[in-house]
Amino acid sequence: MKRWKRAMVWLGRIGHCRGFGVQSPSAYRFVRYVINEHAPYYAYKDLALQLPHADGLTRKLCKLYFRLSNYCQAVEYVEVAPPDDMAWQYVHAACHKTLRRTFDDADALCSQAFDTPFLARMRCCEQHMAAVRHLLAQSSEMSVVVVEGIKENRDAKSCWESLTSAEEATVTYDLYYCGIIITTKRRYKHNYIINF
Repeated sequence: MKRWKRAMVWLGRIGHCRGFGVQSPSAYRFVRYVINEHAPYYAYKDLALQLPHADGLTRKLCKLYFRLSNYCQAVEYVEVAPPDDMAWQYVHAACHKTLRRTFDDADALCSQAFDTPFLARMRCCEQHMAAVRHLLAQSSEMSVVVVEGIKENRDAKSCWESLTSAEEATVTYDLYYCGIIITTKRRYKHNYIINF
């Protein structure tokens, strides 16, 4: 059933493949060479051997984290419990200097300062909204916030819509399974729908 649903999501977004319709050159490069890069990176094979139990969607998201980590060269990888060790292994394989910071809850994260650039992984739920906004307020040009589960239910969709309209979220990418938020002062506000 999951494979059927993934195929339907992919077909529903067929008009948004590989950067089609993205006018901004920097957004196009990000979509083509970070989000939808299909080239086999140097560590994919080793990570697949280390983590053989991952399902297709989990591995696809972990590879995205790898490419995002490679893109932003994050100083810190920030997440709220429960931690995702598989995603962390992909992040760390892409950028060995990245340090991991895991918080027990979103409130604990809201009282912290972060070194930039950072890569953050959050859930799309009401409990994490304050933490996501806190991260966006501190983010630099190369910081990336990934919000997972943006289409899981009505509340998640509502939270994602509020994040895309937030002033700090300059450029957002809707990948159906997750959303990517980047803050930049050099670009106009835009939400891209991507077939991931």
